[in-house]
Amino acid sequence: MADASTENNTSNGNSNTSTTNEQDLKLVLRTYRPTDRDHVDFLFYSTYFVLVPEGVKHKLRSPVAWAAWIAMEAYLMGIVPVLVSDMNVPDWTGTALRVFLTLAWIVVGFAALFVLTDRFETVNRIESARQNDLVDPEVSYLNYVKYERVVEEDQEEEDQDAKEPSDEDASKKKKKKRVTFDKDAKPATEMVREKVPNPSPSHLWVLEANGQPCGMVALACWRENQPDNRKQGRTFAVAHAPHTATLQRLAVKYEYQNCGLSNILISRALSWANEHDIHTVSAVTNECQSAAAHVLEHKHGFRRAKKVRTGWLGQYDIHWECDIKQWAETHDDGTGNQTKKE
Repeated sequence: MADASTENNTSNGNSNTSTTNEQDLKLVLRTYRPTDRDHVDFLFYSTYFVLVPEGVKHKLRSPVAWAAWIAMEAYLMGIVPVLVSDMNVPDWTGTALRVFLTLAWIVVGFAALFVLTDRFETVNRIESARQNDLVDPEVSYLNYVKYERVVEEDQEEEDQDAKEPSDEDASKKKKKKRVTFDKDAKPATEMVREKVPNPSPSHLWVLEANGQPCGMVALACWRENQPDNRKQGRTFAVAHAPHTATLQRLAVKYEYQNCGLSNILISRALSWANEHDIHTVSAVTNECQSAAAHVLEHKHGFRRAKKVRTGWLGQYDIHWECDIKQWAETHDDGTGNQTKKE
């Protein structure tokens, strides 16, 4: 599928539309809505689990993994003579047992790496996002604050009295009192949703294909440290320095990958950063996200800042940085319009 180009440059996060000639695919890039909550959640974790084989491949290339496997293999081969020495078995039994143990250890070792990558590392990374910034993307990225407010009973009664016909009888003008015998009854509450007075440049976009969400990307600009909801006292994300932000939560539905949609998402986020006076955008990729790292480096000019080892089996995080002013000089915002104003 040819890369799509959208029609309108939406600095306020409104929708962009494009149509491809080959498959008549209508793409809409827009700001996250509350109704996208379940779609975004599924999109994030489903695309992350697809990366598990890549993580297993990196572990298979790890010297530590091979050293552990060879050490265990040597131990298994060493106990074979002990097992068959006191047994009245044919001479070929020892060789057959060695072959069986070798094949079994290959299967067990590979399964152990797969379980470690899938059930522990990947689940931990997914839940870290789902239980923090993706719990409520409106609060995290769209600068909303939400809280519950107790509904005033007097106000509710006044609203009901206003609907009743007027009566000259003074007794009917008295406020009604509610009588309940439920000791566990709780006061009625309502959810209040308000914009913060001094919003940050954080934002979250959703990409639709023919009306169905197929991609997402977020630009985080934290003004204070974000506590980790999974463990009290731990920090999930540190506050950003002035004029900096982080590109994160990039995800494209599996059937739409390798179609250039990630470029549209990244370009929109970087264009937004340029419009909101952000000078440097950072990003972090791990050993499972080599494709995303390639796009960041070769398509958008991100430079590697540092590489941090996070485990003994080939796990690592690469920290990237992008100079937005330089990016704006040579790239467009993914909608066909140059981000640099002439």
